[in-house]
Amino acid sequence: MDPNKSLAQELQALETVPDSYIVVSPELIILTASDAYLRDTLKRREELVGRYLFDAFPDNPAAPNAHAVRNWRASLERVIATGQPHQMALQHYDVLDPERPGHFVERHWKPLNTPVFDAQGKLRYIIHSSVNVTEEVLSRRALRISQDREHDALAEAERERQRLSHLVMQAPAAICLHSGPELVYEFVNPSYQQLFPGKGLVGKPLLEVVPELQGTPIWQQLQEVYQTGRSQQRHDVCIQLVRPADSEPSDAYFNYTFQPRYNEHQQVDGVYVFAFEVTEQVLARQQVQALNQELNQTNQQLTRVNADLDSFVYMAAHDLRGPINNLEGLVQALHDSLPTPPAETSVVLNMMRDAVTRFQRTLVQLNDVLQLHQAHDPTAPPTELATVVDDLRQDLLPALQQTGGTLEVDADACPLVAMPAKSLRSMLYNLLSNAIKYRHPDRPPHVRLNCHTQDGLWHLTVQDNGLGLTDTQQASLFALFRRFHNHVEGSGLGLYTVKKIVENLGGRVEVQSELGVGSTFSVYIPS
Repeated sequence: MDPNKSLAQELQALETVPDSYIVVSPELIILTASDAYLRDTLKRREELVGRYLFDAFPDNPAAPNAHAVRNWRASLERVIATGQPHQMALQHYDVLDPERPGHFVERHWKPLNTPVFDAQGKLRYIIHSSVNVTEEVLSRRALRISQDREHDALAEAERERQRLSHLVMQAPAAICLHSGPELVYEFVNPSYQQLFPGKGLVGKPLLEVVPELQGTPIWQQLQEVYQTGRSQQRHDVCIQLVRPADSEPSDAYFNYTFQPRYNEHQQVDGVYVFAFEVTEQVLARQQVQALNQELNQTNQQLTRVNADLDSFVYMAAHDLRGPINNLEGLVQALHDSLPTPPAETSVVLNMMRDAVTRFQRTLVQLNDVLQLHQAHDPTAPPTELATVVDDLRQDLLPALQQTGGTLEVDADACPLVAMPAKSLRSMLYNLLSNAIKYRHPDRPPHVRLNCHTQDGLWHLTVQDNGLGLTDTQQASLFALFRRFHNHVEGSGLGLYTVKKIVENLGGRVEVQSELGVGSTFSVYIPS
């Protein structure tokens, strides 16, 4: 019988067996493979037969730790050397993917290498039988990954539980858990325990610990949460507590939330309590409200006083004008009836004329104060600053010449001022005349007027080198009839007039001064 024909028949018989086989020669040339092996390795028989074994089944570079080729070669060499079958350990041996050249498909095997000899005891070929256990390995891996993830999740849950427990125990909020319809204390944190010093809480019904809650809104709200599952939230609730340092109950205020707890059947079996004490905030708010009420009453009183003051000023400015004019006429008539009055009489008559003149001037000033309280007319056209300054320079010229003073003006940056001409003239006259009037005795007055716009404001400054003011004087500088220097004539209305004009326009006036050096008045008005 032809030995080659007999070998071919044997190999052909192996091709159809249901198990997974590949047959190689002692030189590791592939002779044939079973249909099952071809399916497992994604190969066709014509791709394998005649090829060197490890050319057809190379290592997967992406799995360098598998050592598949090295392990299989060592097993085959052992079989050839010993003539005995060799059961290999579980092998990770990937196969090439025919649909994606250069890529591999993961495979795991239980291989057995068995030698086959001829009648003379010569090795004819080696049968490599392998059981594809890839699905089993992948399943075990997936189970292990799942178990690892579950372990990690449980560990993270425990860490989270510990963090939450630490947070609850350290929280400044009073937290507790009531269970069952009697609202038995199941858990309390230290902040909650401090509300009931010296009392054991856990395991006791709420009404046993705090019987005075029976029938109160708090008890009713807790019951409603337990029965309906709807949360309750309240703010600034007054509760009487006995503090450790006090012998009598005192009012404490709380914001609190009552939250239902559900069991595995989605039924309410407890109520969480989260309470924050807000006593200090409530008392502070009550104090602010009381102060606001007091301030409102004071404002109302000031409004009435201002109204009375306006009435008085109006009466003084108008109703007294006639009697004063009559008095002036009587003084003149008296003077005329005495053709040659004695010297003493002339002195008295002159004093009476001066008193009437001062009285009339005061009435004019009071009338000006009354007009300052009237609302500013926003429809008034803007005023040319240069025209007003030139006009004032003429009015101030005698005083400047008498004192040797100078007036320096830099107002080109804001030629127009959103202020009635009369108001602008009054404000500038008071500031400039004061700068000359309250000059320092050791030097002639030097006055600088500057104007520019910045950040939507018209900014005017009047700077002098005069007497200057102390901090105490600056604090009350703009008060009505307030004067600090009596060596020059004045009424104490000038700076009050300036302040009222500026405030009526929605602005402000400030002063910076140093005693003996001089003062700078700054006016800010919306442009």
